[in-house]
This record gives sequence, C-alpha cells and structure tokens, in this order.
Amino acid sequence: MFNVDDDLLSTVGYNVSLLSEEKKQQYKLDIIKELNKRASEQILARLSKEDALEFEDVSSNPSRTRRWLAEFHGDYADREDYHAIRELFETDEAAMSFYASALWMRYAVPDYGKILQEVLDDYVEELIDMRKAVNEQLGIA
Repeated sequence: MFNVDDDLLSTVGYNVSLLSEEKKQQYKLDIIKELNKRASEQILARLSKEDALEFEDVSSNPSRTRRWLAEFHGDYADREDYHAIRELFETDEAAMSFYASALWMRYAVPDYGKILQEVLDDYVEELIDMRKAVNEQLGIA
C-alpha cells in the first residue's frame, strides 16, 4: 500500500496550501492508482497462473473480497490503516478491494514491500523530473 500525503504532493511540486481538500484527495488518488498499476505489472509477473487468478478473484469480486477479509483479517474495519485507505475511496467496496489486494500481495510476494518502495521512488523521481521539464519550458525554473 502506498501512503500518499500532503508531503508527497509537495515533494512532486504541488503547492498544497493552494489546493482544496477535494483537489488534494483527487491528486492523491490519481497518484495511488498509477502506483498500483506500476506495482501490479511488476508483481503479477512473479505470480503463478493460479496465484494470479486468486488475486484477481480477491481484488475484483466484492463477495470474495469480504470473505477473504473476514477469514484472514476480521478486524480490518477497526484498523487505522484501513481507515486511512477508506478516506481515499468513494465506496466501502472500492476501499475493501484495494485493502484486501494489498494484504494478499504481502502474503504472496515476499519482497512486496521492496517492490512497492522502488515503484514509489521511481514514480516520485519521474514526477519531479516532469515538473522540472515543464517549468523549464515555461521559463519558470
């Protein structure tokens, strides 16, 4: 799971003091979606076909997501990390799917955390470089 907060938005060039809460949440969600896409590409390449199918079922089938969370993380709704994720999504279903997917990956891919950190670091660097390039083109840099 990725923790995208105001500090990260500032790091990649947003002036968070000028952004509405709604806009900040949208930018955070956009970044999280891109990070998840990139991480998924790397991680899915490491899974067996059976594991990939199970992951797909846990992440995209709401009833399966609920059953999996109930079986392995029955207290998820009371956990602080789930509440932080819930704030980023419009529905409980979307938040549960994201949360269950991340937890499932932690079990299935031993170096999951390392992969996530590398994806985060690379993407942040890419965003910073893009912001610098745009600023240079505009003569702001």
